[in-house]
Amino acid sequence: MNLFNFAFKNISRDFKTYFFHFVSCAFSVFVFFVFTNLSFHPALQVVDKDSTIGIVLNLGLIVSLIFSFVFILYSVTNFLKQRSRQFAILNIIGSSNTQFKRLIFYENGLISLCAIGCGIIIGLVFSKFFLMIAEIVIGDLQLYFYFPMKAIIYTILLMGGLFLSISIIAPIILRKKKIISLLKKEDEAEKSYILIMTVAVIIIIPILIYNRHNDSLLMYPVYLIAFVLMSYFTFNVIFIIYEFIMKYTQKMFKGVNLIKISNFKYNNHTNLKTMTISMTLFTVILTSLIYIIGAPKNVEKTTYKILPYSHMYSAFNKNVDDVNQAHKIETILSKEDGFKSLQVNYLKLATPDRDVVLSNATYNKIAEFLNRKPITLKKKDYYMVGTDGKNMPTMGSLLEQDLKKLGVSHNKGATSHTIALSGYFTNVTVVSDEKYQELTHDLDSDRFFAFNIKNWKSYNDEALKDKLNINGQDDSLSSAYWYYTEEKLQRGIIAYVGSVLCISFLIGIASITYSRLYTSAETEIKKYQTMIKLGLSKKAIKSALASTIKWIFVLPFLIALITTWFIVIYLNQFTLSSYFKIAIYCSSLYLTIEVLLYFIIKHKYQNKILSALYRDK
Repeated sequence: MNLFNFAFKNISRDFKTYFFHFVSCAFSVFVFFVFTNLSFHPALQVVDKDSTIGIVLNLGLIVSLIFSFVFILYSVTNFLKQRSRQFAILNIIGSSNTQFKRLIFYENGLISLCAIGCGIIIGLVFSKFFLMIAEIVIGDLQLYFYFPMKAIIYTILLMGGLFLSISIIAPIILRKKKIISLLKKEDEAEKSYILIMTVAVIIIIPILIYNRHNDSLLMYPVYLIAFVLMSYFTFNVIFIIYEFIMKYTQKMFKGVNLIKISNFKYNNHTNLKTMTISMTLFTVILTSLIYIIGAPKNVEKTTYKILPYSHMYSAFNKNVDDVNQAHKIETILSKEDGFKSLQVNYLKLATPDRDVVLSNATYNKIAEFLNRKPITLKKKDYYMVGTDGKNMPTMGSLLEQDLKKLGVSHNKGATSHTIALSGYFTNVTVVSDEKYQELTHDLDSDRFFAFNIKNWKSYNDEALKDKLNINGQDDSLSSAYWYYTEEKLQRGIIAYVGSVLCISFLIGIASITYSRLYTSAETEIKKYQTMIKLGLSKKAIKSALASTIKWIFVLPFLIALITTWFIVIYLNQFTLSSYFKIAIYCSSLYLTIEVLLYFIIKHKYQNKILSALYRDK
């Protein structure tokens, strides 16, 4: 019998041992296929790969591939650890290091081939279902069912390459020396790496402080490493403090508390590693899903902040008769329901940027046009108006000096709401009508035209532009319709891609947690068999087992939820719309799912241990 046949018989005879690893691999293939199926859909072939939508789709593929690599590698590590004693026997009866590596390679290769086939088949079966969900979430796209030959080939090539890499790495994970040592003695308690982690944190914190204003992409991996190290360190410190309190209050020796603490300490490094991975994924999921769910809901509000009018017309070339063009636009749009028009005159300051001045009367006309509050300014007063719909406007020192020279020095307030297309102006300052009249003699004047219609979300102005020869170079007609449509499509795709990733990560966390528990089940059974003889009750065993799950699954979730709220509070000052309300809804959803998953994992794990302990009783 050659090694390949031996590997095949190993899998076929004891498939139960390989099943969890196989499911992990097949699930990863399935998730990746779902993305490739959407990415290669004929309805999306018109999408420019360098556009936002193209980048989002490609990013989804990359993230799912990275997730698959980490997820499968973790699964392989636990799988090999579980079978280490079997490999040890092979080494002792005379298998060489080369044969040992080839056997592991063949076993992983066979599982990978089956997983690719199974993952793609399941993906094909559910492809119509996922395309229907994508069509509902994204909207405005006909995502009909098609046979995704390109997606299948792409999945086979990339996932095949990924599995090949892992099959090559797998033998390195489990070394001969480690196997023989496992055979010689029982499992030892894992070492604590608190000193190493403390040194790492002490090194990484000054680096982060020094580079806090560095926006380079190279810093993002550093941030990720820092987050992982800090998470590991935090969990380690929490457990040390918890153990100290239990000892200090003498509660350690009450009930099964000593068993609970000993259980955690025995697998200290593995538990902390699992908690760190879970918290990292939980934080990504909890934070991302808030913005993913909220993004499509805020499209209209965001569009209004980018462009507060249905249409905005302006001329850049002085040879263009903008008044005549605006009149033609008005004639065409006046047939639409809810039509309104407005001419906005302003003065341009002599600065390198597009700094402009509005009169109090003009601003109040705009305010009435947009249903905003009017303002009243005296001769020395000025009022700042936002230019990007997000940040409160601030006056630069040069502009402030120029206004002081003009006799305008008292700040009457500011608003972040725009009066033109976001970014059209660099700075907008409103002054009193009297001061504005004085400035007209010294500054150049200009204007733009604003139009509002009721059905702007469905009014395509492409024909209007063609009819009036508006080319975007000499003059421009900005339409809220295009911003709304493009933003809605982009956010819809982001929502779909992000939701699938978040659900995948959530299943991955539950899988990682159960994998950690499953690999130590044999050791736990042996330990509790001895304790039962000493009088330990079934209720006490259940309590001890539940404690481990709370540490490695519930605690990371709670800290991740707190971290998520800090992130939301921080990012809320930079986003166009507030996400607090959505964050509350999502937090409630997260808690519900977390409780459900906790009871599922707890039930399965306790049943596995207790059924083995009381099988013959």
